[in-house]
Amino acid sequence: MSDFEFDASDFFEKLDKADHNVTGIGKAIMEDSVMDLAKIASNIAPIEYGALGGSAKSKTVVKRGAIEGEVTFSAVSKDGNGRFNYAYWTHEMDYNLGPASSKATGMAGYSVGNKYLERPLKGEAKKYVNWWAKALAKGL
Repeated sequence: MSDFEFDASDFFEKLDKADHNVTGIGKAIMEDSVMDLAKIASNIAPIEYGALGGSAKSKTVVKRGAIEGEVTFSAVSKDGNGRFNYAYWTHEMDYNLGPASSKATGMAGYSVGNKYLERPLKGEAKKYVNWWAKALAKGL
């Protein structure tokens, strides 16, 4: 009868290192993805008042088992009728663009107008998936 010994410490050490590498790569790619999305969305957001495009913020959060990316816009005006969420309204509603927005050229094939965050998110999704696939393949 023969004895069999297996030292798993090296295996688990490499597994931990691979997990750490994947998390770092994933966080970097998520940051690149949300910054790219924020850049496109900022350039196709309506520009009548100027505050909306410059209000874009992106953030990446690493949680246990997940990497989350977020792009937000914030433009709220106050008048005698209360607070008006200009960012939400210009994203969700249909409206006629003002002169400055109508003359703007947009970016990356996207025109200035509503759904300024949703349109590039859907349109660039394949590009972001490819970035992830290439980076993760390189990192593993």
